Amino acid sequence: MSLNYTNLPSWLANNAVFRKLFLLRKLYVSKTKFSHYSQFAEDISICRFFPKRHIGFFVDVGCFHPKKYNNTYSLYRRGWRGINIDIDSIKIDGFNVVRPADINIQSAVSNSSGTITYWANGFYSLTTSLDTAFTEGKEGYIQKTVNCEKLSALIDSTKYKNRKIDLLSVDAEGHDLVVLQSLDFGRYDPSLIAVEIHETTLPKIMNNDLYVFLLNKGYALVGWCGLTLLMASSSLLNKPEPTVKKSTDLEAEAQANRPI
Repeated sequence: MSLNYTNLPSWLANNAVFRKLFLLRKLYVSKTKFSHYSQFAEDISICRFFPKRHIGFFVDVGCFHPKKYNNTYSLYRRGWRGINIDIDSIKIDGFNVVRPADINIQSAVSNSSGTITYWANGFYSLTTSLDTAFTEGKEGYIQKTVNCEKLSALIDSTKYKNRKIDLLSVDAEGHDLVVLQSLDFGRYDPSLIAVEIHETTLPKIMNNDLYVFLLNKGYALVGWCGLTLLMASSSLLNKPEPTVKKSTDLEAEAQANRPI
């Protein structure tokens, strides 16, 4: 029986032995080996925007699972490091097991600080949301509370304060625009943003407040994978291509450097 969409009694959900056994099954028994790790293969497109030898910094809001359906695990395997944020403590426990080199934070992300109510539809739920409209009319959701901070404040509390973000991944189930609005773009200036949007046509995307917000920040749409938009900054798009020497140039250089 799957527990993903089952709301467990608190005495079981908070039992240390149960949580360890559950995570062992979730992290190592459940299928996680794919040609890609993102839900819609976003990571394949993401990796193409950065040189293979580049070791970057990512921030993943709504990180869910350290491997499966994750936009940053491919980068983590290449040596990237960053911050993973999720509203659910069991998911952050999993990141601490599989990705201890990252900073893993349990928190909601919004444009205010304090305690906030969110909606969940089970233990290790695929969809948790701060947006009441997102869960309205859907069965199985219950209310919970969690600490909430602005995205900039969460990053400021880590060693990555004021460091430019190479990749920002946001999957906040209808709360994505508010997450973006809580980031200080002047200091963190993400090169590439992967953000979930629930529109089905390009004209609807272009009229969406989230798309318009990023457009006004100087971002351009460079990919659309499933539910995820890839938005690139002007600095990433205008980055000069690495110089590739022609074979004739290499021969001339070798001739010039040949000992007499």
